[in-house]
Amino acid sequence: MLRRLILLAVGLLAAFVLSVAFSAQASAGGNGAGVVRDGGGVCLTADNNGDSWWFSCNLQLVFAPNGVITQHLTGSVIPTGPDLTDSSPLPSQSVTDVTGGPCLVLGGQTLTTVVAGIVTPSGQVQLTCKS
Repeated sequence: MLRRLILLAVGLLAAFVLSVAFSAQASAGGNGAGVVRDGGGVCLTADNNGDSWWFSCNLQLVFAPNGVITQHLTGSVIPTGPDLTDSSPLPSQSVTDVTGGPCLVLGGQTLTTVVAGIVTPSGQVQLTCKS
């Protein structure tokens, strides 16, 4: 069964990321891309069965010269989110082959969507998102 994950970046994290993106871009491999890295945030992912997991969110955003945004999010599931709701129990099998859900949403506009992702039984989360 295809499971769909939806990533909801916590509003403050998204605002911080954009402010950093426009004020402190780094060069990526000499190709002129802007790279933003941030650790210590909290994100939420959910499957189409209603399970959801808060996770410690390390992210990397790459702004390519052609305007494409690629976002990588990694982390570990945490028991409770900033709104004091609990994470669902960890899945018994990895949730994989994730596509289509919103990833980075700012001002009600989706900037990136999930193109691949996984939540493992050990609580590891990896998502890749693109514009």
